[in-house]
Amino acid sequence: MENINEYLGGRITNTRLLTPQQISQLLHCGAKLYPATFSREGHLYCRRCFSTIDLDDFRKIQPYCRKCINFGKLLVNDQILITDGSLNFPADQIMTWQGQLTDQQSRVCHEVLKSYQNNQDHLIWAVTGAGKTEIIFPLIKQIIDNGQRVAICSPRIDVCIELFPRLQQAFAQTTIGLFHGKNEQQYFPCQIMIATVHQLVRFEKAFDVLIVDEVDSFPLAGDEMLHRAIIKAKKVSGTILYLSATPPMELLKQVKQNQLHLSKLYRRFHGHPLPEPKCHLLLRPSNFLQINPRIKWLIQRAVKASERLMIFFPRIPDMLIFERSLKRLLPQVSILSVSSKDDQRIEKVQRFRNKEAQIILTTTILERGVTFPKIEVLVIDADAPEFSKTALIQIAGRAGRDKGHPDDEVHLYYQFYTEKISAVCREIKSVNQQAGLK
Repeated sequence: MENINEYLGGRITNTRLLTPQQISQLLHCGAKLYPATFSREGHLYCRRCFSTIDLDDFRKIQPYCRKCINFGKLLVNDQILITDGSLNFPADQIMTWQGQLTDQQSRVCHEVLKSYQNNQDHLIWAVTGAGKTEIIFPLIKQIIDNGQRVAICSPRIDVCIELFPRLQQAFAQTTIGLFHGKNEQQYFPCQIMIATVHQLVRFEKAFDVLIVDEVDSFPLAGDEMLHRAIIKAKKVSGTILYLSATPPMELLKQVKQNQLHLSKLYRRFHGHPLPEPKCHLLLRPSNFLQINPRIKWLIQRAVKASERLMIFFPRIPDMLIFERSLKRLLPQVSILSVSSKDDQRIEKVQRFRNKEAQIILTTTILERGVTFPKIEVLVIDADAPEFSKTALIQIAGRAGRDKGHPDDEVHLYYQFYTEKISAVCREIKSVNQQAGLK
């Protein structure tokens, strides 16, 4: 008998990839066959991702869905097989996390559990470093106790990679899988799935609860296919929990319309305020004399004090030029750079996490979801259009996350003090005031 586990649990599979024996076995297990496309109101749609297919785009080749091509070419005449989302998991699993929630975290946790019990969607609006992951542990425990299945998703691979060991430690007796485009692990029907949002395209009516972290982050923000994937992957009776420090207007609109419950958390788990950025006007470009003396002075001061640095750039070419200049300036210092174009990004981030480097240069790819204790954050050309207000707030949130070092510094360097930079500073200060920390 051929192994069919990798197709169970609400998975969508092109039958061209299956053997006749596998198809027969899966149909016997409750799977159903569907055409790869369907028509509605004169339009042709992909059955896997629900995107439209314009036949006029295909003149000399057989039409297929271009939107979900990364998951394998799905021709309009193909058939797909969707397995039953029902799975059986062992009972009496123990949560191995022994930590304690703060009073504010406990309040939010209680509100989330109430929404889950009432089958209602929920949004946690919490500052960076508030401990959102720990807040959801009791919810996950309740899901497990009920024999249900949960997917914890993020648009960013780095976020998923950081979540995986924390969930493994908190639920050591539960099957947990990590799946993303750069992971070679074969899919299996686990009770807790940690994955990029893209992976949800492969599922339909598979999960009782979806927890979507960093819902405002690229590439999820504004991507209709990925938002459809979230809804599609949820069981009809399932619920969605959104997590964000900077929630998008679409979700806040749902809150106002009473379609979504909301919990707010303005205070970090360690009780200290968010680091408020220190602003630096550069009288010359950031690359003046290779590295602007104002930037150079702070970096050299930090290196001399054995401090670790995260330096953010708006564009990859600028980062790479700066990296070469910085390595000439500090040949004795271990320096890494990462971006979305870097094939070794995951390995480099892990090296920095292991303290094998003192400085990491990055684009907005690391603006959220990663935690490095005792880190000083610099933003070069903070007034550049590539840095949105949301991105700058998230970047500032990389500092001061460790309870032993809550006073890490954030430095913004710019040519022009824009309204965006002013708004970032005002919003962080306002959050600290609302938390009663100013």
